[in-house]
Amino acid sequence: MLILNRPISVIVWLLLSLVGGFWLSWHQFNQLYDRFYQDTSIALRVLSQKTTQHDTVLAMLGVMRVEQNPSALLLSLQESLPQLLAIGYWQQQNWQGSQAGLSPPSGLWQQAIKQRHAVVKFAGAQHYWLQSPNGWALLINTQALFQSADWPASLANVQLELNGQTIPLLSRQTAPPPLGWHLQLSKSLASPTQALTLNSQKTLTSKQLPWQYILLWSGLLAALIASIDSVQQTRVAQRREGERKRLSALERLSTLGEMAAGLAHELNQPLTAILANTGAALRLLDDVEERDSVRQALRTSSQQAKRAAAIIARLRQLVEQNHAGNRQAINPDSVLRMLLFLRQAELAQQNICVQWQNQSPGYAPWAEWVALEQILHNLVQNACDAIQSQGIGGVIQLRGQCEGEYYRFTVLDNGPGLAAEVLPRVFEPFFSTRAKGMGLGLSLCETLAHSLNGSLTIENVAGGGAMATLTLPLARSCR
Repeated sequence: MLILNRPISVIVWLLLSLVGGFWLSWHQFNQLYDRFYQDTSIALRVLSQKTTQHDTVLAMLGVMRVEQNPSALLLSLQESLPQLLAIGYWQQQNWQGSQAGLSPPSGLWQQAIKQRHAVVKFAGAQHYWLQSPNGWALLINTQALFQSADWPASLANVQLELNGQTIPLLSRQTAPPPLGWHLQLSKSLASPTQALTLNSQKTLTSKQLPWQYILLWSGLLAALIASIDSVQQTRVAQRREGERKRLSALERLSTLGEMAAGLAHELNQPLTAILANTGAALRLLDDVEERDSVRQALRTSSQQAKRAAAIIARLRQLVEQNHAGNRQAINPDSVLRMLLFLRQAELAQQNICVQWQNQSPGYAPWAEWVALEQILHNLVQNACDAIQSQGIGGVIQLRGQCEGEYYRFTVLDNGPGLAAEVLPRVFEPFFSTRAKGMGLGLSLCETLAHSLNGSLTIENVAGGGAMATLTLPLARSCR
């Protein structure tokens, strides 16, 4: 299935909106043109009928007696032909009309006689004379041919044309816009005597576009594409989540062997301590004065045994669930007191001094007790190994400090530090600088730190030695 990202979705929406808008506009303009053509044809038929009535009136007047009063005739005809302004006839080169001062141009009658049919002559901007060979003539008011309300709404500009001269009948677009779709239709009237041409023009502009349908189309497209995008994003998210779970399961399986080897590595320290303390207790049992030392050795062995059981449970939980255990706000002083209780006597025999300094009293990291204790034990053991490699005693400085939204533990030793080629590989599984080392301690520590939403870094310090920094989320903010 094609997956559309947001920019492509917008482009598709724009293209489909333009295509749909063009089709709707083309369809609308075609409908407007059809209406324009039909209404112009209707206007032409109406005007043709009225001009035919003019011919009929002239024919009727030609058979009447000349003594008829033109004024009386005009009044009787205007009831059905309101476009008539004047009526009259020629008698021996004298004009007898319904209104004084209104007469056809001289020679128009002779022209009609010569052509043997009625002729037309424009008289001003809105009138024209219709002269018959029988002497009768009509003055037509073109503005009365159509009432303003009778013109269809689809028509804009309409004129009557004769021999290059025009009389405007309708002027709705006095200044047609230069941009638009120009419509024009010219047809001759059906009257054989009134050779007039009807011209109709109109310019369609953007106002005639079906904006409501275009916007509706664009809105429906946007909703459809948004729905498709939402469905696709949901499917992608589900697929991504499935892949993440699959990779997480594979990662847990791939680390199972590492955990099994790490289990032996992690249990080595407490089991060695148990054996040492138990052996010391056996040697001191016969000495009454050393009972307190025996009691201390057994207490230490008990704590180390509990720690070994917790490590086993913690490693099993890490493999099965791939997350930290029961997290809580942990008092750093309590963790370090337990660490010093378990390791201080052993380290004192190696001439190594361990110092703890809490630089942010009252603040606590958000972590899991066993995981945090396990990381710190490993870091202290690595510092001890580094110091012992020099053959002399040393100092391990432990510090806790709140920085912003995090709590940082630092373990600083005065050993030789790490070689430049070793430093980038310290967290690599099964990499070790010790002959009998398994290379799993720091790798497990980094895994545990990440499971606690924290981080672990190691760097050399100026003047010699190395510093490990464990950064964990803060249970209470320092700000």
